[in-house]
Amino acid sequence: MKLLREENREDDIKSIYDAYFAFAAMWAYGGSLDEENKPSFSKNWMQNSKTKFPEGGMCFDYFFDPLQLKWEHWDTRVTQFDPDFDGLYQNLVVPTAETTRQRFLLDIHVQAGRGILYVGSAGTGKTTIMKDYFSDVNPDHVQNAAINFNNYTDSKALQLVVESKVDKMGGKKYGAPPNTKLIYFMDDLNMPFVDKYGTQSPICLVRQILDHRILFDRDHLEEQKLLDDSVMFTACMNPKSGSFYVDPRLSRHFTLVSCLTTEKAILKSIYMPILTNHLSTFVKGVQDLGPAIVSATTVVFWQVAT
Repeated sequence: MKLLREENREDDIKSIYDAYFAFAAMWAYGGSLDEENKPSFSKNWMQNSKTKFPEGGMCFDYFFDPLQLKWEHWDTRVTQFDPDFDGLYQNLVVPTAETTRQRFLLDIHVQAGRGILYVGSAGTGKTTIMKDYFSDVNPDHVQNAAINFNNYTDSKALQLVVESKVDKMGGKKYGAPPNTKLIYFMDDLNMPFVDKYGTQSPICLVRQILDHRILFDRDHLEEQKLLDDSVMFTACMNPKSGSFYVDPRLSRHFTLVSCLTTEKAILKSIYMPILTNHLSTFVKGVQDLGPAIVSATTVVFWQVAT
């Protein structure tokens, strides 16, 4: 940007700011929409935006490259699948346009200290997105802790997890190690038991932390523990299970992003590299069956999922 100002390229600077605004606004207003409303939002956004989007796909498929001064598809940022992965199969993540753009969104939210709440039905990759992000962060700068909520999770159990991960900074202050972010990932946020007053005690505790940055010592209530800004929360939930309502006083602290049923093209981009690598030692006739197997499996999945 400094170089553009030195070269007096005011029109290019304006186009960059317009594109940044369009990118931020489209995710802020459209990122939470479902399958039925996202396409129509995208169509209107691309038609009425001051900055020109490429043809094809939805606006969420693109990011603005300030060096090229144009919108690029997220596919251009996808890294290659590593066929030599030797970990557990359930930990295998094939990079796709979806994981790439969600990793970017998580990066800018971590920098801003604001959490993301992923909402989607089972099998839409909410937990996978978070695990993929945490697997690639530098532990010297970002630490994480997963909290799996269920019907029996209460505020006391949650507080024990939170307190076990923070360091005492001095006095009443607690937080992550210096120059480090500590991210708590709450899986199945809406699963805790709803009491007769319509509240969920773990959610009330998280809201208290985000509102006031305070934890109370349960044995000595007059003692407070103050959490600094290095501590943040992210979460995911399935709206079709557990409580169908999450306190808006909590959800207002998060950017809501919907996770939709995986597109056919992305499904193929996930399973083709895996199957191709698996069939690489077979005879050519068997290797040639790979695309047909993946296509047939994708069709069956979509028939079941939709």
